[in-house]
Amino acid sequence: MTRLLIWPIVVGALLCLCGCSVGQQNEFAIYLATQDVTTIEAMAIDIQHITLKDEPVLTVDDIVSYSEEWHEIILIPRAYERLQALKVPVTGRPFVVCVGNERIYAGAFWTPISSLLFDGVTIWQPLGGDNRLIRIEFGYPSAGYGTGEDPRSDERIMDALRRAGKLK
Repeated sequence: MTRLLIWPIVVGALLCLCGCSVGQQNEFAIYLATQDVTTIEAMAIDIQHITLKDEPVLTVDDIVSYSEEWHEIILIPRAYERLQALKVPVTGRPFVVCVGNERIYAGAFWTPISSLLFDGVTIWQPLGGDNRLIRIEFGYPSAGYGTGEDPRSDERIMDALRRAGKLK
């Protein structure tokens, strides 16, 4: 009887630990944090404790190409439209970049109409255009506002994008 009671706890713990889980172990994906955490809270806690949405907002399949030097991403049309439709407050909307089940770093989708400064990683919400280009920035409103170590070039991310044939 005790074994039956422990089994759901073990399964639940494993699901919580995994957090990020795209198809394969080595795939790049970006997950939104659930609505119960603000951007400031998400940046202040260990990323392992950020509760993520079940499905990623972006996967490697949404990417046409990723520029290693500029951290520019060209997206497929459907993914670009999905980001345009995101509800992003002026205080940002937190996300976590993952490779397979491993959480690499946290950041925030940011609206370019915000007047607030931010010292972490941002992806500006696209407002339009035909090029379907987004950029992962370090700091808002410009790179000079990023503080600490810049996590965008993490080798696990670059390796995953290289294996997927997306890195240029």
